[in-house]
Amino acid sequence: MDLNIIIGGPQGGGVETAGMLLIRATATAGLQVFGVREYHSNIKGKHSYFHIRTSNKPINSIKHPADILGGLDPETLATHFSELRKGGVVVYDEAIESKSLTRSPSIDPAKAKRLRSALTEKGIKDTVEGLREYLKGEGVSVYAIPFSKIISNVLKGTNIQIERTMNTAITSAILSILGMKKDIVYDAISSLFAGKAGIIEVNRKVADAVYEELSTAEKFQVESAKGEDDKKGHEEVGKRLLLAGNDAVAIGKILGGLRFQTYYPITPAADESLVIEEIAKIFDNEGRIIGSPIVVQTEDEISAVGMAIGGVLTGVRSATSTSGPGFSLMVEGLGWAGINEVPLVITYYQRGGPSTGLPTRHSQSDLLFSIFAGHGEFARIVIASGDHREAMEDAVKCFNYAEIFQVPVIHLLDKGLANSVTTVPVPSIDIPIVRGKIVDGGEEYKRFKLTEDRISPRAFLGRTIQWYTGDEHNEYGNICEDPVVREEMYRKRMEKRRMILEELPDWDKARFYGPEKYDDLLLTWGTTKGAVVDALPELNATGERVSVLQVRLMEPFPADYVSEFIAGSRRVVSIEANYTGQLAWLIERYCKINVDGKVLKYNGRTISEDEVLNGYRRIKEGETSVVLTGGE
Repeated sequence: MDLNIIIGGPQGGGVETAGMLLIRATATAGLQVFGVREYHSNIKGKHSYFHIRTSNKPINSIKHPADILGGLDPETLATHFSELRKGGVVVYDEAIESKSLTRSPSIDPAKAKRLRSALTEKGIKDTVEGLREYLKGEGVSVYAIPFSKIISNVLKGTNIQIERTMNTAITSAILSILGMKKDIVYDAISSLFAGKAGIIEVNRKVADAVYEELSTAEKFQVESAKGEDDKKGHEEVGKRLLLAGNDAVAIGKILGGLRFQTYYPITPAADESLVIEEIAKIFDNEGRIIGSPIVVQTEDEISAVGMAIGGVLTGVRSATSTSGPGFSLMVEGLGWAGINEVPLVITYYQRGGPSTGLPTRHSQSDLLFSIFAGHGEFARIVIASGDHREAMEDAVKCFNYAEIFQVPVIHLLDKGLANSVTTVPVPSIDIPIVRGKIVDGGEEYKRFKLTEDRISPRAFLGRTIQWYTGDEHNEYGNICEDPVVREEMYRKRMEKRRMILEELPDWDKARFYGPEKYDDLLLTWGTTKGAVVDALPELNATGERVSVLQVRLMEPFPADYVSEFIAGSRRVVSIEANYTGQLAWLIERYCKINVDGKVLKYNGRTISEDEVLNGYRRIKEGETSVVLTGGE
């Protein structure tokens, strides 16, 4: 069982609530779920939607074509009807049938022109009713349900607007058509609106009325993952977490010992700090309260990185979180941390650039920037997570690696991961907290002492006298421009790169998926990994021998380890969400191996499983560079 559902409407019109109701309901039914939210950067009006995939097998991506489309407005129907499969389902309010598909005041002129051209080409009148007739001719089941009338009856005697519960109505209709029991919808409503008894009651009544309206409608047959048939070949459904990527990182940071987080609000990073703010108490293994995290919203990103550095120097596990424009401002602080060997953690969520770019859209175009940001040369670690579980675990590891090697660590994520929601088993994260060489200091304490392993004993501010400066310095930290001292300190910092490559486990350098013997190797990183790995069974079902290498450690780059996998392949294809193929560039630069093909996407939308299949097919047929264009 593998279903894809798109539900959309105007930004600020309840789309996120509708999507989360669907996600919570299908997860409650025991199914796996993966949802991607696409939204404009304006506050209200522009088209927004949730693409939700639900299955009885593990999934980490979305897929086309869609099986069901729920439209809160005409623009959603016009935007996504072409993404429906034959035999699919459309659900909308009967009251919008006379409205134009392309003349909403909020629709982009370029998009309106493009949609009108597509409608004319297919002979579709520019109304919802005209689209309905076309879809019926294409074998699509159209449910024009009188939601406004249904909701009006439920809300009679209240001052609640119909629009406030339209999302619940359409979601309930979709779940009813899927054959989901009403109790599951009740649970989803209670969970989503926890603590708001009045809102729960009203939305349950709306769900009741919709289920009654559709009591005789034909149902999809959707099996619960708790059923006996679904257990065959799949993991049993146990306790699970329903997480966005931001949530996963926040949880990982707390498990990793975070006590001080700074940030300036920026999409899509800010949600992580908001999650941490909600954690009022931290407990030890014995259940004793040991404190709470401190979260500071600073006046800008320069202050955020400076405060985080200050927290680190006092011995507190500190971090800051940002996106591309904010990281640009943090670069001077990053360089200061580099020359002073500060174990600073920066959580970096990529989004569309340059400048403000696409504030709410996906991108993987900041890989090289994160590796080379800052003038001069200094050691750093850049590690890229590929899914929610990795993001949680890596958040712990980033603190450990920062303190073990006394270098800045950039935890590289992307919008696709930050704003996707999925179910993961409750993790048993037993990664120990390792703090490296920590000492109390003393009268002759040398913060930058030259040691055989290049790691100096680290004392915290307040425990002993020590000096920090942005200039080159001697072992004590005093400014020094002596050429011999400069060479010693330079080598001390830079040779940590070799140590990092030697000491980090292979599992944190790259992860391999697929058959051990393969002809073609697909290279990927970040959240794109989900679509590529999900596509593997179908790729190999045709007789091909295809495997995947997800690169995780980006700096220092594990060239020797990655080369071992590339050496056994006939064809190497890089799949990533940027224009230039930045991972491919690293492979060619460090491994001295040409990448045979690139599958790229840079329109701000995430890569789907079907796009991976299509892109790989085109590379096989002889193309060397394929640009993916899916998504709205």
